Amino acid sequence: MKAESSKVTKRRLSPETLELIRQRGLARAAGNRDITSKVAKQSRQAIKEDLKERRGTVMVEAAEAVKSIRKAR
Repeated sequence: MKAESSKVTKRRLSPETLELIRQRGLARAAGNRDITSKVAKQSRQAIKEDLKERRGTVMVEAAEAVKSIRKAR
């Protein structure tokens, strides 16, 4: 299985998660370690949740596709 690019991954993330990533970048650029650490932790958790939700959606779609293929036979 081929790894996906960061652009593809970002399309799968919620706007809230993308905002957290943006805030982390701003805090990092400002050199504020405390805020960077806190926002980084929040963004990692949000990314995990978004990708978990996406994975669940894909599994449901795959199951439905299998059902429709079997039904067509």
